[in-house]
Amino acid sequence: MRRILLAVTLSLGAVPAFAGTPDFAVVCGVNPNCQADFRGVTEDITAAVGYKSLGPAEATGITGFGVGAYAAYSPTQHKDAWKNLTNTDVNGVGMTGIALHKGLPFGFDVGATYAAVPGTSARLYGVEVRYAVLDGGVAEPAIAIRASYTGSTGIDEFSFNTTSVDASISKGFAIVTPYAGAGFIRGRANPDASTGLKSETVDKAKFFAGMRVSFVIFELTPEYERVGDNNSYNLRMGFSF
Repeated sequence: MRRILLAVTLSLGAVPAFAGTPDFAVVCGVNPNCQADFRGVTEDITAAVGYKSLGPAEATGITGFGVGAYAAYSPTQHKDAWKNLTNTDVNGVGMTGIALHKGLPFGFDVGATYAAVPGTSARLYGVEVRYAVLDGGVAEPAIAIRASYTGSTGIDEFSFNTTSVDASISKGFAIVTPYAGAGFIRGRANPDASTGLKSETVDKAKFFAGMRVSFVIFELTPEYERVGDNNSYNLRMGFSF
């Protein structure tokens, strides 16, 4: 099992998830628009590394457990801001990592993620709590609400985190379970004093839709996410029990 999961992780890690991005090094110089550029970069990072749904709404139950590898890629919408702020052309931001989830009693599930941004020292960790308002069944869909948090380490010049809430709906058909959801996300970037920048907070609406395809215990979950004006393309491969 561990060898299979390692192979899945390596295959996702091979996805070109970070295009020409520096190690989040801020180079303002005499740029008079540095603060505005920093806000634009914050919006791109919020969309790219905010907590990903990567699954349908139904509760997994007290015996439920899942583990998988995932990758996410988001094209940047503020390319000029990245260029001005970092002196590098940045076309997209991505990450690869591991995702875990565990079912609890009374319709609750908890999850956690740990990811790296390829080509940088940035590391991201996330947690979620989800509650199934409707468990779902043959005649009705599953409906869930979720709260999540993502934090960062390994970035010298600023710290970054997101908080988000969303609601989702899903309905299984044989081996396929399509799902969709919407909510809000807040991203916060707190720069080091040496940069001369002020903290930025961005609030964005988000929408996501995906489809889980299950083969016994193996699962493949492609997902599309829209955060503000940013698109994100996500993929999870893993196992559930």
